[in-house]
Amino acid sequence: MSKINTNFDIPYYIFEEIIEYIDLKNKGIDKISKWNNIVLLLNTAVINKKLSYEQAEYIKKTFCRE
Repeated sequence: MSKINTNFDIPYYIFEEIIEYIDLKNKGIDKISKWNNIVLLLNTAVINKKLSYEQAEYIKKTFCRE
């Protein structure tokens, strides 16, 4: 993967899901389905050109706690 600028806008609906996911994981609740939903949202954002493929992959690698 090429080096990307990590200072990019994340669509708010994805940002909210990531915050909920991290909060639930910190409480010890297993939320694999929440992460799967985030992945689907990221893939949809790429298709709709809201994020690049590289940006979506960066988010997946940075925030996945599974």
